[in-house]
Amino acid sequence: MDREKTEVFVKHILSLSLLLCFLLSPLTAGAAVWTDAMGRRVEIPDHPRRIVSLVPAVTEILFALKLDDQIVGVTRFCDWPPAALAKPKVGGYSNPNLEAVLLRQPDLVFISADSASPALLTRMEGLGLTVYVVYPRGIKQTITMIRNIGRVTGAASRGEQLAGKLATTVARVEKAVAGLPRPRVLFCVMTRPLTVAGPGTLVGDLIEAAGGENVVAAGVSRYPTWGSEALLLADPDLIVVSPHPGTPNPADLFSTWPELTAVKTGRVVSVNPDWVHRPGPRLGLGLTALAAAFHHLNPASLRVEERP
Repeated sequence: MDREKTEVFVKHILSLSLLLCFLLSPLTAGAAVWTDAMGRRVEIPDHPRRIVSLVPAVTEILFALKLDDQIVGVTRFCDWPPAALAKPKVGGYSNPNLEAVLLRQPDLVFISADSASPALLTRMEGLGLTVYVVYPRGIKQTITMIRNIGRVTGAASRGEQLAGKLATTVARVEKAVAGLPRPRVLFCVMTRPLTVAGPGTLVGDLIEAAGGENVVAAGVSRYPTWGSEALLLADPDLIVVSPHPGTPNPADLFSTWPELTAVKTGRVVSVNPDWVHRPGPRLGLGLTALAAAFHHLNPASLRVEERP
């Protein structure tokens, strides 16, 4: 028992020491106040030197902004670019290890509103962490978020370039599909149970921009669960699946419903889930892939090449 008490005591001392070390760390001379996605006013150093990202999409953006050296912590879900895998891990997307975050001594932490519960935010602020919340729910919000991340990290020029690249891709796609017949599209987020993307989601926005019509009507849930009756009633022209490792062939997933138009015409396609679910630099890849599937376009002709 004495040994257990000693171990607990040591852990408390370690946590307090980490907090004290963090609070006493030198402050950056220049700072600015920015408003995040939740309307919070956040004071951030002009050029943050130690950034922790609790959002996979933000991690991709930070690398694209060439802030590799400033990234000192990411979640275990931050797997792109490959260099992100080598960064210290500080827990999950919605359950970060705050002791591990403190250990990284960050001067800026990014978190998503999806995972930033009031209790978690209050706790992080109480620990003295500078937290900036992001919440992009569509293409335009993603472009704005990229610009904002560039600004708050001192990489405004690169942020404008990165945001502009995505905006140009969106404009090219919308111009290419303008006036074309809009196929009725069902986007499956999960297959067991069958979970689909409705309006008001990033995927729903991508469907519209790519020249499709979402067969899922607005409802209580942005990601409703469907049964066979709803699927057969919708009878989409095209079904998109975002497969995860171990997922069977997309066409095989719907072989149970051979009467569906999309199955009969062989229009059950897959797209890299990270291209459509992560609001980051690769969103243009997802949009052009969908436009190509909907309208038999060449996706490469719609993309904007990276400038050095």
